Amino acid sequence: MLGNVPACCAATGTHKTNVDEVFALLNAYRTSLGLSTLAYDNALEEAMQGHCMHMVQANFFDHTGPVSQLALPWDRAEYCGTKANAENIASGQRTPADVMTSWKNSSGHDANMRSSNAKRVGIGEFSLRWGQIFSN
Repeated sequence: MLGNVPACCAATGTHKTNVDEVFALLNAYRTSLGLSTLAYDNALEEAMQGHCMHMVQANFFDHTGPVSQLALPWDRAEYCGTKANAENIASGQRTPADVMTSWKNSSGHDANMRSSNAKRVGIGEFSLRWGQIFSN
């Protein structure tokens, strides 16, 4: 936590189940395209999970958060002890398959998932706010 703002939070319970399923679907998608699988990064998960929780808590939906120390994806990653260079967010999708379909159907989000530069990923989900954060 940073004050009352969720930061560096691990997914638990149903949220962790959703995160794990998105990770499996993401790597299956990459494999189907002939791309290498991504390694899972717990520090990136903590950065993304905190952002998903913060979006719900503070009722916003954006890559940029309202707290300066955690404003950008790279700030959140660094605060949690790692680095990042791309982020996908989504809101309202009910299942991991639904959110993956949504991201695949968006050229910018799809480009992040298909990037040959990406080597690691962390995923978050909280109250139908979803996110992926990538690093090379």
